[in-house]
Amino acid sequence: MAPWHRFARLAGIVLGGAGLLVAFWHAFAIPGEDGVLGGLSWLGIGVAPLYVVSVWVISRRPEHPQARRLLLMGSSLAVSVAVEGLVQDAVRRSGAGTWLWWPNLIYQYSGVLSLISGVLLLGCYPDGVVERAWQRRALRLVWLYLLVPPLLLLSRPTLLLDRYLFELPPPVASPFTVSWLGFLDGPLTSLYVYYYGALVLAAVLFVRFVQADHELRAKMRLLVYVTALLIAMTALTLALEASYGADRPLWVRLLNGLYIMMLLMVPVTIVIGIVRHRLFEMEPVVRRSTVFTVLSLLIAGAYLGVAAAPGLTLGREIPVELAVAITIVAAVAFQPLRRRLERLADRLVFGERVNRYHLLTTFGARLEQTVELGDLLPQLAATIHEGLGARWVRVTLPEASAVVGEPAGEPALRVPLERGHIECGPRDGGYAPEDRELLRTLATQAATAIANVQLTARLAEQVDELARSRARIVAAQDSERRRIERDIHDGAQQHLVALIMKLRLARNQIGRGERSADDVLDELQGEARDLLADLRELAHGIHPPVLSDQGLVVAVQARADRLPLDIRVHADAALRAERLHADVEGAAYFVICEALTNVVKHSAARSAGIELSMNEGLVTVRVHDDGVGLADGQRGGVGLTNLRDRVEALGGRLTVHSEPGAGTSVRAELPVGASHG
Repeated sequence: MAPWHRFARLAGIVLGGAGLLVAFWHAFAIPGEDGVLGGLSWLGIGVAPLYVVSVWVISRRPEHPQARRLLLMGSSLAVSVAVEGLVQDAVRRSGAGTWLWWPNLIYQYSGVLSLISGVLLLGCYPDGVVERAWQRRALRLVWLYLLVPPLLLLSRPTLLLDRYLFELPPPVASPFTVSWLGFLDGPLTSLYVYYYGALVLAAVLFVRFVQADHELRAKMRLLVYVTALLIAMTALTLALEASYGADRPLWVRLLNGLYIMMLLMVPVTIVIGIVRHRLFEMEPVVRRSTVFTVLSLLIAGAYLGVAAAPGLTLGREIPVELAVAITIVAAVAFQPLRRRLERLADRLVFGERVNRYHLLTTFGARLEQTVELGDLLPQLAATIHEGLGARWVRVTLPEASAVVGEPAGEPALRVPLERGHIECGPRDGGYAPEDRELLRTLATQAATAIANVQLTARLAEQVDELARSRARIVAAQDSERRRIERDIHDGAQQHLVALIMKLRLARNQIGRGERSADDVLDELQGEARDLLADLRELAHGIHPPVLSDQGLVVAVQARADRLPLDIRVHADAALRAERLHADVEGAAYFVICEALTNVVKHSAARSAGIELSMNEGLVTVRVHDDGVGLADGQRGGVGLTNLRDRVEALGGRLTVHSEPGAGTSVRAELPVGASHG
């Protein structure tokens, strides 16, 4: 920092502090017509807080232009209040004279400097940067106000004494009047009295606010509201004073007191901005609770002042008892306003605080009625957005996601969630530990709900699949019954009809002596053997007797021996020595039969293998070959689908693995104790 900057900072702090000391001494030592309380109102509510905030900010960020403007504003107002009291005392003691030009010039310059610094500070709020060239030029024009005090001294025949110095200004001739500059008297007087520089502030600040993005508008919002209200109240106050003059009614004086209290909102706004938005790139050195406590004390002080003002103002005009009664009535009337101001301070410092217990219970009640992720995730994102006040919230799972707001940049807060995560964008003022705890609690609630939703979805899928498999089993049974019926009709039944016809023919042949009885009986015996063989083959296709009599391993070996293919059968000793439940043996046997049928029909294999094992309560059968493999349509064919339904009905699992040119492997796992019954 340059030496002259350090000197200017020190000079501003010293001059402002000296001005405050003089002003406080004057308020207590030489009370005015309104007493000590009246002398302290503007000083204690408007000037002193602004000076204290400016010293705090300049001590933390001495190089920041906004900090310098704030110090200039606070110090010049402090000097102005001090000069005001000293000039009033001097005029009361010695009378007004030409000597008054130089203290009046100091007073005017202190006011002009506070106006210029205030316009620059608020027009460039919050970070001291304006976005448009015309805005920068408009703010630079405010520096022309420095020409107003000396030009007033030269153009007016009498000194322009401020209404805050004297309600009825005495006529004091200006020692520096230049007659040919008289045409400037009216415009310069109007420019000084009516604060037209504030119009530049209004134009720049409000246009910047309208054109600002969401983040900048959040930082400016409170100051824009306060500035708009102050401009409106300033215009109203000036208009009322011009109408009533020195003989102002009580309500006008009360309105003026309210206007003075509104000026307190300027330093309060800056402190709130530092605490909530890290203005001037400052990390607050005080806790939010401390700021809220200070604001509460200021509100209480303002409440006491408003309640006491009517009684103090009318104390010399009405009886004391009536003044006390009016004070009590004012205190009761303004108590609701005090509570509203305290709630407003709480919201401004801490932000919009949500009832977290209500938020959690409401969210839990919503979860009870949610059965789909498409409904659950948006509700979760909206609840987090409401509870934390984040600019955006994104909830992501592998199968779904939900977003509230417009995600931009890196998330400021992130927690895991059931194979996914919850991400929160930045929030004005950052996140406190309680916010992270609330997010973790919501994530825990949501994780349980998500698991329930996913479980419900899986159960629904399994129920649907079970219904479809039952329908397929029924259809397969019907198809099997029709096959058996066709086999009986086309095979054994036709064979029996032929045998009956041959018996009738043999009787006729024997009766006519065409053939001997032995020849006929030998032929009929052969036909009977063929019929028996057909019946055995039919029964073997339904359920082979060897499976019921000798068990799974022997039945599989017998089936493999009848096929025209080199088939190796490997079975654990435990399976050879132990019989399984009939349903398990039947399912395993028909899996092997269907797989071997596919090998013979489709694989073009030279050899195949069958493996049977039992381990940890599971029977595993595997049929593999060295053929060409199955196409995708064959892997889900009717035969394998029916077998899969039969295996899964017993609580087992069937898988098919096949690659082109590498053969096919069909594997089934069945619980040892499973049964259909």
